[in-house]
Amino acid sequence: MSLARQLTVQIGAVIVLLLLCLALIAQLSIARLTSAQVPSILMRNVVLRATQQGQLFAQAQASVKRLHAAWLERAEALPPAQAERRFAELFERSADGVWRVKPALVDAKRRPTFYLQNGQGLSADERLRAVVSHDLLAEQGPALVPPFFSAYVDFVEKGLMVYSNGIDWGASATPATDNFDYPTMQGSDPKRNPQREQFWTPVYFDAEAKTWMVSVIAPLDWRGRWVGTVGHDISVDTLLNVPQDVENGSKAIILSHDGHLIAHPDLRERIAQAQGQLALAQLNDPVLDMAYAMIRSHVQSQASGADLGQGLALQSPDGAYWVAWAPIAGPDWWSVTLLEKARLDQRVRGAAYWILGFSLLALGLTLWMVRRVIRRLVKQPLGRLTGAVDTLAEQLAQDREIAPMVAGSSSDLRRLSSAFDALGAQLLARQRETQSQAQALQHEVTERRQAEGEVRQLNATLEDRVAQRTAALLQAQEELVRKETLAGLGSLVAGVAHELNTPIGNGLMAVDTARTAVEAALTQLQEQAQGLPLRRSALQANLQTVAQGLDLALGNLGRSASLVQDFKQVSVDRASLQRRLFDLKLVCDEVLHLLPYTLNARPQGKSLHSRGVLRVEVAADVQLDSYPGAFGQVLGNLVENAFVHGLANCQSESGGEVLIRLESLSNDQIVLSVSDNGGGIPLAHQSQVFKPFFTTKLGEGGSGLGLHLVHTLVSNVLGGSIELRSTPGQGTVFTLNLPRRAPQA
Repeated sequence: MSLARQLTVQIGAVIVLLLLCLALIAQLSIARLTSAQVPSILMRNVVLRATQQGQLFAQAQASVKRLHAAWLERAEALPPAQAERRFAELFERSADGVWRVKPALVDAKRRPTFYLQNGQGLSADERLRAVVSHDLLAEQGPALVPPFFSAYVDFVEKGLMVYSNGIDWGASATPATDNFDYPTMQGSDPKRNPQREQFWTPVYFDAEAKTWMVSVIAPLDWRGRWVGTVGHDISVDTLLNVPQDVENGSKAIILSHDGHLIAHPDLRERIAQAQGQLALAQLNDPVLDMAYAMIRSHVQSQASGADLGQGLALQSPDGAYWVAWAPIAGPDWWSVTLLEKARLDQRVRGAAYWILGFSLLALGLTLWMVRRVIRRLVKQPLGRLTGAVDTLAEQLAQDREIAPMVAGSSSDLRRLSSAFDALGAQLLARQRETQSQAQALQHEVTERRQAEGEVRQLNATLEDRVAQRTAALLQAQEELVRKETLAGLGSLVAGVAHELNTPIGNGLMAVDTARTAVEAALTQLQEQAQGLPLRRSALQANLQTVAQGLDLALGNLGRSASLVQDFKQVSVDRASLQRRLFDLKLVCDEVLHLLPYTLNARPQGKSLHSRGVLRVEVAADVQLDSYPGAFGQVLGNLVENAFVHGLANCQSESGGEVLIRLESLSNDQIVLSVSDNGGGIPLAHQSQVFKPFFTTKLGEGGSGLGLHLVHTLVSNVLGGSIELRSTPGQGTVFTLNLPRRAPQA
């Protein structure tokens, strides 16, 4: 076996052993990391789901309370005559004796639907309640559905006014329809609810909606008697449709504290057969029984006062499942996640297989590369040495110069090659000594003349090359300044556009509110013209709403105009780099006004106030005849650098602070400083900060051009100088020395 093959086999065996060890270590590390992270991920997931479910229940309770109060207020305020007219406009008695919304007005996506079984003789009280319920749900229903399945008002006269997007409850009602069949009415009966408290129904199947529901109900009592209910329906399926970050294979379920299964993605039919009251004892499911037993055991052991609201994730006693749970605010329910441990083990094994496969591929590539390296470093040099030995005798016989051997990269081969070359040279030294000296002398003279010619040619072309290199550097510098300026304007545009959304959106909402109030006032005036009574307080309220909406719109539009004006001036100055006479304080304020929006557009995404405090100590009426765009770019970059880099490691107990101060002022010179109390700049970096592409935020949004651009603009455009003073741990100060009249460009 050749030397090259022996080296290949031995090196390959070592690499195989190393790769197998690395694959084993990787598998163990993945398994350990997975076991450590699964509980926190499961707990975060289940707490998130329980929180969102609890928020939905809390929103439903608050919304029902608000609708209940609004209904009572409207019922007391609505004049009976107006209620009669409105009832005649909206409703009619169908041929089957059921009262419904007039067919021409039925729009289940925008308005509530209605049915009432009380025959032909509706009282004025019932008609008024129908009008109040219709107008309240028509106004607020579309905003409440979704997130809720429906918003409704039940009537004790076997009637229902309901808004449920796209479902016409009036069309499906028959003379036999009875809303007392539902727990929403049963739980509101004064006999069962003498305290008249808001309550949650058990889970029940709604045949009209064809889904399982849970409802929050507020009994509706008016003028001393029970007249109905106000409520929201929540679909049980909605409770499971929340974001999850757990590996596929987990199951999200809902259990009640009394041992009933409320929701399960695989047992919907069993829950339906049990009328929403499926007890775990009826399922004989060991996994669900185990999960419920773990929850109950933990709740009982922590009953002394521990906080259970954050949820918990534990491994089952047999180690086969991870169980995570958290309480849901509202109904007495628990949000539970079950994750089979075998799924995790399968993922770990899969990762190990991938690692082993990549290791084998890497082994093949490595062996191929090792073979090529050995061929280049060992086999080929040895072959050249063998050939040189075979041709040495022929070269000596023909009195030819011994060709030098290619030594290769190995020190041993270089020594062997040197010895071989020395042997050949000694054999030819005697007969070729004179010729060698002459050739060496001629070679030396030729090289010297060639060098003198190259020097003369270099001197002739040196000035042209220097001029070309200088022009290229100036052009690159100008392009760098232009691109960095445009990049800054791009960040500024993104921040200003984001900020304009809020005042413009508020202005639109205010104008829309004012328009609605004007339409309501016109309606009242038209009713007065028709001989109907006009309530002065209602008209004044609408006019006051119009005035308030217009004031709010004007304020927001003024704010937007001010922001656009500042941005317009700064963008014109930076884009055109024009020279003009400007007020130092005014330009500082314009640049710093727009700075928060530039910072918000950076990848870090922090606001200016969350980074630190900015103070400006610049006197008014300081005039400069210079380039406001370049000055603004310099000031903005220095302040942005202070917030992003300086205050990132701020150790001050009072918090980060950036100070802009006018240090001194004369007739032809100003000294302006930008300082921060952050972590300072390391001594090793202070000599590098003004060099292009030097940055400590590589990959985090930093380009390394900010301070280089500052130095270039101060020196070449503004005609001044910039100094840096920084003490690690105590902050940084940049001092600008600028002429009040900049030199001509």
